[in-house]
Amino acid sequence: MAGFSVPKKKFKLSVDRHRIRRLMVESWRLNKHLLYPSLPENRQMHLFIIFTGKEMPDYPTVLAAVLKGIGKLNTSLPVDFANENKQVDLKGGEKEIRVK
Repeated sequence: MAGFSVPKKKFKLSVDRHRIRRLMVESWRLNKHLLYPSLPENRQMHLFIIFTGKEMPDYPTVLAAVLKGIGKLNTSLPVDFANENKQVDLKGGEKEIRVK
């Protein structure tokens, strides 16, 4: 599952926010298969992508950012998934989370 967000504070017009969101969704849709080999079959990943730029991006820029994020996730995912209470941070650290 993936979620996408563009801040209203940086892009006042909804058409601009929706355009950026559509670019992110399309980039994710076409490349999410690159992440699947790193995940075990019995696990799910919930991913939320937030656009933090200040200028309207073009598709190659968004695509490069999504591919970079997928690459970082592939290299930072633990191999064994033994500890269910760990959340992987893209900066390389681990955060403790509560499992309900």
